[in-house]
Amino acid sequence: MSSEPRDAGLPSTPPQAFQDNAGLVQAIAAGDRQAEQAFVDRYLPPVRAMLLARSRNPDLTQDLRQDVMIEAICALRAGRLHDPEKLTHFVIAIARNLLNNHFRSQRRTEAMDAPEDIPDLYCATEAVEEEERSQRALHAISSLDRVDRDILLLTLVDGLKPGAIADRLGLSSDVVRQRKQRATRRVIDLVRPPSQNPPPRHFIVGRVI
Repeated sequence: MSSEPRDAGLPSTPPQAFQDNAGLVQAIAAGDRQAEQAFVDRYLPPVRAMLLARSRNPDLTQDLRQDVMIEAICALRAGRLHDPEKLTHFVIAIARNLLNNHFRSQRRTEAMDAPEDIPDLYCATEAVEEEERSQRALHAISSLDRVDRDILLLTLVDGLKPGAIADRLGLSSDVVRQRKQRATRRVIDLVRPPSQNPPPRHFIVGRVI
């Protein structure tokens, strides 16, 4: 006896319905496969970028990003996220936990060969700051327009030049450069801690102070 897809017979849902976190989370919980695809399209690139930045291991990143998406979708299907506004933090937590579990497993394997007189180099403050930076970076990248996000990731992760990106996306090189600059500025502004934001400028008699 063959089983039908969970959304068989249901009308097609317009992509605009998934721009809102609440609508996306609700649709996934209801079994909407289009919503799941929209979720993957939104979060897979920034999750990949975050994992690669923290692990510096493309093969590990390739494995873990799939695990992050699978675990997140299963949890959303089960209705485990009660506040849709925390969707980005929810995905970050899953990615962080899977990566940390991998590192802990490695450390346990290597612990038998480590000298006993090595001091504890773990710094809680640095760990908290790193986590905050990761959260801001993932949120910033996921909030970009899809084309801007693709251009930024192709530049930073794949190392492509504007000409190669233009050929891949069907854009001109000038448009790619302009959108890359805009996306980069937006990510920098969102990732920078509030204490590092430049002070407001005041205009007095035609000059800025």
